[in-house]
Amino acid sequence: MAKPGITKYATFVIVLLVSGAVALAQTQSSSAGLQVNPSQVQKKAGTPPPATGTTKTSSVGQNVKVATPADSDSWAEQIDVDGSGTVEQTNLVWDSADKVLFASSPGTFTCSNGSTGTGELLVAVNGTGNKFGRPVGSGFWVASMNKGQCGVPAGTMWGCKFNASGTATECGVATVDQTNNDVILVTSQK
Repeated sequence: MAKPGITKYATFVIVLLVSGAVALAQTQSSSAGLQVNPSQVQKKAGTPPPATGTTKTSSVGQNVKVATPADSDSWAEQIDVDGSGTVEQTNLVWDSADKVLFASSPGTFTCSNGSTGTGELLVAVNGTGNKFGRPVGSGFWVASMNKGQCGVPAGTMWGCKFNASGTATECGVATVDQTNNDVILVTSQK
């Protein structure tokens, strides 16, 4: 039979260790990821694709790739896809069947901890009349960072869902849900 003092001490130590592990995990996950402001892509989602200069495509992105209907309009523009204040060459794809605008751009991005990392960023914004009934302007972004940069584990993608005002609602290790034009967040925060 265990002595009451030892049981209380052991319980206290276990609670202390678990609390420390949870705090450490939260600190590591909250510093992972990128600083992304999708406002420029949100503005683009409210305007139709250009009348000229578009081509038809069935996908968007290279490392972060999303399949779209074969008749989706694709074009390139210089826009500030991540909200850093610097414009990037961005491939835009309008999925007219689902009413979702995708923007894909490789480049250098600002990490949540203030450092920089390189990779590919894909932003998806729900347009008016989207077939999923999601709020107009809401969406997600997913980044594939090189060599585990920005605190993102190597070989994984990091992403966030955002509301119509562009504010991230949850973030974490991400997988793109090709069927529903959405992101599945494996380890979420916010």
